[in-house]
Amino acid sequence: MIKRRIIISIGVVLFICLVFGASYPIILNNLIVDEEPVQSDVIIVPEGEEFVRASKAAELLNEGYSHSGQVIVSPITETNVEGYKEFGVEPEQIIPETEATSTYENAVTTLEMMDEEGFESAIIVSSDYHMLRTKMIYERINRSYDFDLTYVAAYQMVDDQIVPWYEAGTGFQKVANQEFWKYWGYLLGLYHFFNL
Repeated sequence: MIKRRIIISIGVVLFICLVFGASYPIILNNLIVDEEPVQSDVIIVPEGEEFVRASKAAELLNEGYSHSGQVIVSPITETNVEGYKEFGVEPEQIIPETEATSTYENAVTTLEMMDEEGFESAIIVSSDYHMLRTKMIYERINRSYDFDLTYVAAYQMVDDQIVPWYEAGTGFQKVANQEFWKYWGYLLGLYHFFNL
């Protein structure tokens, strides 16, 4: 009886290792979700203190992709508001969200804000390596609203060249590894219990 439990336990552990091992290259090869931008009511940026997101959002805003001429920044901080100003976004163009501490909370609060503002469509902008998880959670929360959402990736700038995360240097491999585990956490709904 004990021997059988040990064998089953070893089998379960091996199966879990196999699932994670097999899914690792699949997830990392699909981190980037980058759709063609379309005219939308507003632009939403789940922020991460990275100016690449502010830069891309400002580019889309300046190209007229936001009917309202506004961008929801979640969360807004003194640091990232300066980034938006640097890229030509005026303070009155920013709809601030101040409470979110995770991508899950970004999605919950910004879609609620969209509903309150009467918006029906949005472009979601985040870093290229963050887009797979961002799209997953926004789509889950959007089931309650049915907004038209488009997902546009912001790429890294290295030596004045725009490059994807896997060409941006060794530091981004660590970020991608973190995204792998966070993606699984979101897939399993662990954001309800932990701040991922």
